[in-house]
Amino acid sequence: MEPLRLDDPEQFGAYRPVGRLDTDAGEMRAPAARYIAQAPGGERTVLITAPRTEATAADHGHAGRFHAAAAEAQRLGGTGGPWLAPVSELSATGPPWWAMPYRPALPLPAALDAQQGPLPERTVYAVGAALAETLASLHAAGMAHGGLDPTAVLLTGDGPLLTGYGTVSAAGADGSPRGSLAGLIPEFLPPEQAAGGRPRPLGDVYALAAVLLYAATGLLPGGQAADPQAGAFGDPLTDPLTGDPGYGPDPYAADPYATGAYGTPANPLDLLQPSLRAALEPCLHLDPARRPTAAALLPELLHAAAPGHSAAPGMGAAAPGTVLDAATTRSGAALAPGWLPRRVSAALALQAADVLAAETEPDPAFLAAPAPGPGTPDLIGGTTVIGRPATRRALIAGIAGGAVGVAAGGAAAWAATTEDPPPLPTTAERLAARTTGRKRLNGAPPPVLWGKGLGKVEPVGPPAVAAGTTALVVAKSGVFALDLRTGEELWEQSDVRASAPAVPLADGMVLVPGKDLTVLDAASGSVAWTSEKFRRGGKTPYRALLGVAGDTAAFTVEEGGELTVVGFDLAERRELWRSPGSAASTAALFPGGSVVLVPEADEDARHRDKPAAVSALDLGSGEERWAQEYAGMAGGHWAAAGRDLLVATAGKTMRGYDASGGDEVWSVTAEPWDEDVESTNPQNFGPPAVQGEMVHALDTFRAVHSVARDSGEEQWKRNPQLAYVGVLVQAPPLHVTPDEKVLIAGDDTQVLAYDADGGDLLWRFTDMRPGKPKYAHRRRVAVGKDTAVIASGSSVYALPLD
Repeated sequence: MEPLRLDDPEQFGAYRPVGRLDTDAGEMRAPAARYIAQAPGGERTVLITAPRTEATAADHGHAGRFHAAAAEAQRLGGTGGPWLAPVSELSATGPPWWAMPYRPALPLPAALDAQQGPLPERTVYAVGAALAETLASLHAAGMAHGGLDPTAVLLTGDGPLLTGYGTVSAAGADGSPRGSLAGLIPEFLPPEQAAGGRPRPLGDVYALAAVLLYAATGLLPGGQAADPQAGAFGDPLTDPLTGDPGYGPDPYAADPYATGAYGTPANPLDLLQPSLRAALEPCLHLDPARRPTAAALLPELLHAAAPGHSAAPGMGAAAPGTVLDAATTRSGAALAPGWLPRRVSAALALQAADVLAAETEPDPAFLAAPAPGPGTPDLIGGTTVIGRPATRRALIAGIAGGAVGVAAGGAAAWAATTEDPPPLPTTAERLAARTTGRKRLNGAPPPVLWGKGLGKVEPVGPPAVAAGTTALVVAKSGVFALDLRTGEELWEQSDVRASAPAVPLADGMVLVPGKDLTVLDAASGSVAWTSEKFRRGGKTPYRALLGVAGDTAAFTVEEGGELTVVGFDLAERRELWRSPGSAASTAALFPGGSVVLVPEADEDARHRDKPAAVSALDLGSGEERWAQEYAGMAGGHWAAAGRDLLVATAGKTMRGYDASGGDEVWSVTAEPWDEDVESTNPQNFGPPAVQGEMVHALDTFRAVHSVARDSGEEQWKRNPQLAYVGVLVQAPPLHVTPDEKVLIAGDDTQVLAYDADGGDLLWRFTDMRPGKPKYAHRRRVAVGKDTAVIASGSSVYALPLD
């Protein structure tokens, strides 16, 4: 299941999408957009198909033709047999869409990606037999499918499903050339239909043969290799499944034409075994009259699909089936246990786990709590789990001991979203149960621990984690403490009006910057002390907190109309020193025995060429040690990297400075990922994050860059290829987990976790907000020992990091 995008619809009738079925990576793009969606409460899951926005924008008649094709498919009912995807619901008004009951399914290109190459010959024959039988039924009823391509074929644990009915007619009216129309994959379009002819049965046969040729070779009919999805290969869940004895040796492994997993021969038919080539080659004839009918092709595919088949093609008898097979379809016997490769079964299990873990309908108490009423408000409210209440579905997951136990295959996922009794475990379920434990599946986002709604009140800055047990949330109306494990409200302090995030201190106290400098007891929320000397209205009123290190705080006060920096001992509650300040200095860093005053990042592109004024004070006395102006660093983000180094990022540049004198030590410039996108969306760095001897920074493409702290030498950089979600205007900060194994970031739509040792994207979590917000809320993150706390708009929730 692919993540949703910023421009995806938020609702289809009663259904809210939780993810996309298809990826746009590679060169084979599904003609329509498909979403996995759930009804309120998560008790019904469907697969929704809707026309792509670019297709309807380019052709005003596309939406109408799409709706008409879907209505025709709905009218067909069971005419095409069990392998024709049923249209269970069709939009009545508004933009068109149609829905079918969901079961774990992979589009054919995704199945090849999961298999890491062509499908086994037995699988190709089984898929071909089921699809040929479906087409034969349609043709016998006087209809043509007119939309068969690899993306229209979904592989499920029970057999293939044929979707895409009427895609050719929806893409363009009969009589107009269709070779370059949006919404079609030209390599699978019969020549007569590409020229503008209406869909006819023999055109379906051509498309079927082209699809089976692709499934067996990984090549487009013209000989071009299809790109696999990035990151799909080498998944630890499927790696142990190599060498499946049920399929014998790979018939393509020793082929002299093959140069890789997919091969690049001049003619893809040369890669086929003789029996399969003999079946498919006549179907690809340019003259429709010389192609066999689907009914004539079916017996040949059925015979070859029989388990243990080794005879030559051409024998007309179908493989024997069970009593149930005989009562339903002729191709049922070809789908006997073992027809689906184990790698594909495991990928279905992973999708099922993602669907079960998906958050569809955020609890109103979590994301849209009512505004506070008269009296003493309870802005936090009761603890709620994000998504849906603890229904039967959630109980099933709890009993199973984790998402993998429930979501190991198609039958389990289907049972958890319908009222029907669960069927017996499938092969995929048993496989996943053996190869995984209670640990979350690789790449799946973690489950939400708890979520809280703040009504119309939004947190001030990111939350904070105190003593590893408490989450602190600061709002203009007060400070709230939540149990880090359960989300239960521990206390509320509404007498303190905060203007900046809370800062946990080492002695169990919490510093809360606001109108005054106030310290709270983290256990009870009671006010421990407030600085009277620097109170508002006094001679030297407190203005802003610059930073805290250990027991020492640096903040500004107003003195005689000028700003002054004060060093303050928080443990002894006494002033250490004063030093002239500047309005440009908005933060303090504490490398070695210094207090380095740095300016706030100026994100205005017009100001990025301006210099940044930085000065260093002695931590003990407040005396100035050095002052520097750095050209082009007005938009810089600063961090202390150990005792002797400062690191700053500005635009596409990261620089290291000697903390003892301010001299530049090294400089690194990011190379663009995409020259075309770079011209309109610069690849700028976000704030640096220090992890031991490494310095990391995220860029606006959500890619992680890592350099050596001492030399600035690039160690690695990883681009997760998420530009389609939208290139960021500003890159968010990275947060290093206490064990230094994971990097966490929150952007305008999601929380991302990266491997700190190589930058690989570990998971993405997207919280879905009801309605359409007026503006994007950046997810602001705080990390504890094994928990991340995220502030998202007017809500706060926690994710486990183990």
